[in-house]
Amino acid sequence: MQLKHLTIDRIERPSADDEEADVTLSSEQSTVVAFCHPCAYVAGQLVPNLLRPSGVTELRAPYLEDWPADEKIRLSAERLEQYGQYGQYGQFGYRGCGRVVDRTAGLVRVFGFVLDFGDLPAADVVEFQFDRLDLW
Repeated sequence: MQLKHLTIDRIERPSADDEEADVTLSSEQSTVVAFCHPCAYVAGQLVPNLLRPSGVTELRAPYLEDWPADEKIRLSAERLEQYGQYGQYGQFGYRGCGRVVDRTAGLVRVFGFVLDFGDLPAADVVEFQFDRLDLW
């Protein structure tokens, strides 16, 4: 699987000399905000398309195999939304639905972003929710 790089649109630090940062990343389809520590990146830089969800509270198939086809199609629609309170270092919680692209590696793609969940349920599409998205 060939992964396209992500572009760093913006980096926001709590203070100029802080190693932690909110990093806004864009794929060809969308943008996300990830937490980065230590952050040595600069705006405009290309980074590998591999982000790590942390604090995963939900990771499951959005439907059962014996459900009607139209229901499966509806529930497997790709989606990604930010949620939660904006805290000291940003708002990194996301929920959504994406397609498994590498079961062995635990990778899911959603709106052009590849998320490394590690262990995945036995499904081609997964519904997820996590508290933070990390850029390493």
